[in-house]
Amino acid sequence: MCGEEQPTENFYRDKRPCKSCLRDSQRRYRVERPDYHHGRNLRQRYGICADEYQTILANQNNACPICEVEIPDTIGYKGKRASVVDHNHETGEVRGILCSPCNLVLGYARENTNTLYKAIVYLSERGAYTPKK
Repeated sequence: MCGEEQPTENFYRDKRPCKSCLRDSQRRYRVERPDYHHGRNLRQRYGICADEYQTILANQNNACPICEVEIPDTIGYKGKRASVVDHNHETGEVRGILCSPCNLVLGYARENTNTLYKAIVYLSERGAYTPKK
């Protein structure tokens, strides 16, 4: 693509353009179609389309239902918390869109409501951290 003569190690085995030209081409593709991979991932992993994702997010007032932090309605969240599709691991049913930290809390608790309840009791009895505003 660039027309430069290069050593063979600058090429992938079955690819015609050199590695740097191929990488540049892939970057341009992603810039031109920012939601392509996001939509494809939603379909393959969770069985929902981008419109369903947006509907779920809108029903949650564009916020995490647990901590109420704003979740951006685009993938380019830059500086805001990343969003995660929360789903039941047994049934695959989508429960909602969470911020990444809240999703991790559920994951570390193994989605066990008893464990989460005990954590609430523990913090209530021993003093919860209150962030400064």
